[in-house]
Amino acid sequence: MMMEVNMNRRDLILVNVSDLIANFLYYDRKGDEELVLGDIEKAIEAGEVSVDEIIARFTEELKKHI
Repeated sequence: MMMEVNMNRRDLILVNVSDLIANFLYYDRKGDEELVLGDIEKAIEAGEVSVDEIIARFTEELKKHI
C-alpha cells in the first residue's frame, strides 16, 4: 500500500478498510481452492448470501475484537 504524505490516522484506517475489501473480493481469492475468484459475487447474485449479511458479519466481528 502506498501511503500518501500527511494522511491522518482516520484516513489511514479507511484506506486499510478499502484494502480489506479488495483482498476479500480479489487478491485473497487468487489461489484459494475453496472460494475462488468471483465466487462471492456469484453467491450474492444467486441469493445465497446478501451484501447486508456480509456487512453485518464484518460489523459483528469488528465490534467483538475492539
